[in-house]
Amino acid sequence: MCLFTSINFYRAFISYFFFVYLSYNIAPVYSAYQELWNATWVDKLKRDLLSKYDKFARPAQHYNVTRVSFGMTINHISVDEFKSAISVQGWIRMVWTDDKLKWNASNYGGLQKLQVGNHEVWQPDIILYNSIAVSSIEHYGDTHCHLFEDGTVFWVPPTHFLALCDLDLRLWPFDTQTCQLKLGSWTYSGNQIDLRLNNNSLEDTVNLTDNTEWRLVEVTRLRNITTYECCKDEPYIYLVFTLTIKRNAPIYSSVFLAPAAAIVIMCLVNFWLPAQSKEKLLLCGINVIVISLFLIYFGYRIPAHSTNTPLLVSFYSGCLYQVTISLVISAIVINLSRRPYCRPLPRHVKKIIVGWPGRYLGLSDLIQAIQSEYTAGEQELRESQGVDSSSVYASNLISTCTENGDRENIISSPVNVTQLEWVLAATAIDRLSFIFFSNIFIIMAITCLS
Repeated sequence: MCLFTSINFYRAFISYFFFVYLSYNIAPVYSAYQELWNATWVDKLKRDLLSKYDKFARPAQHYNVTRVSFGMTINHISVDEFKSAISVQGWIRMVWTDDKLKWNASNYGGLQKLQVGNHEVWQPDIILYNSIAVSSIEHYGDTHCHLFEDGTVFWVPPTHFLALCDLDLRLWPFDTQTCQLKLGSWTYSGNQIDLRLNNNSLEDTVNLTDNTEWRLVEVTRLRNITTYECCKDEPYIYLVFTLTIKRNAPIYSSVFLAPAAAIVIMCLVNFWLPAQSKEKLLLCGINVIVISLFLIYFGYRIPAHSTNTPLLVSFYSGCLYQVTISLVISAIVINLSRRPYCRPLPRHVKKIIVGWPGRYLGLSDLIQAIQSEYTAGEQELRESQGVDSSSVYASNLISTCTENGDRENIISSPVNVTQLEWVLAATAIDRLSFIFFSNIFIIMAITCLS
């Protein structure tokens, strides 16, 4: 019994001696290590605030509401017509109060502001409801948050929103689009997160880049509260930013409108060429090729799923139809004016063309030529003695019609009055087509390009 007591005494003595040894030898080394670390008030404050901080828990009691102020600055806007989406790049400004991140500045050397990583503190899960990027909802850049001693958290990350937008391409490329950005909390109701708009309404347009395809015309902001059938006692709050944007289209006026004017002029000039000119067909063929190239280009620029066909595309399509019809008319006119005719022009048709309608159509020169041919023929008949006038005119006409050796000069024959009459009819068709096509082009221009 005495031996057992002695052993316990010696064990206690050795343990006490070892503790004293460590206190006098190891503790100074640890203190020296602490002094060499050079800790700052920022290090101490972060250690005290975040050592037991849970960034996944809302920093308020479950019966309290966290108010989040939300604002946006837009720097760049682009539109993807094939995806029916609008891309918005800018900055987001969110401010809220974190009850867990409050401190007394006098206890930390007067430190009133602290910067921490955004992954270190709780953040409201404000996401874009109508986002097209379904594979990722990370809209915000990885930037630091500013903490203040009263618990206010200030976060201004860069952002990139890619939102669905119902595009109306009817007036492309001179169109104005209206798109919306719907933002709200994904998991918290209005009883937990009170999402509000920032009071500064000018910050939405202050940094918009000028040299872009789209110009921001107007920004409207709206705060909406909605409830669902499943949980009527939990209102959900979301913000709607409505962007009205207009395409900057000065270059499109040169690229599309100038060629359209040239196509119209070429189509109309075709009707003022001589009726027997073969260049009419060449001019129409060039027009068809040019219009077809533009339509192919439009096919690459405009999505096929567009509900409204752009008016500019409809105008070029109409021009293609017009040029095709003018090609057929030109073929008919050339055929009427170049082939030799033995049958004279019908009397009632000739009477109309030779009268005042022909003069208004610009056919005075041809009418005078025909009248002078008639006068010359009558004078020749009067000078002939003993010869029947009808037989002389018939023999001249028959000899002209049976002559097939020189068809190019048959129109210029002084005795071929019949041929001149048919040239007059063909030219009248050209002039009437010019008036008709001019009216059609004016209607198309007013409808499609106004």
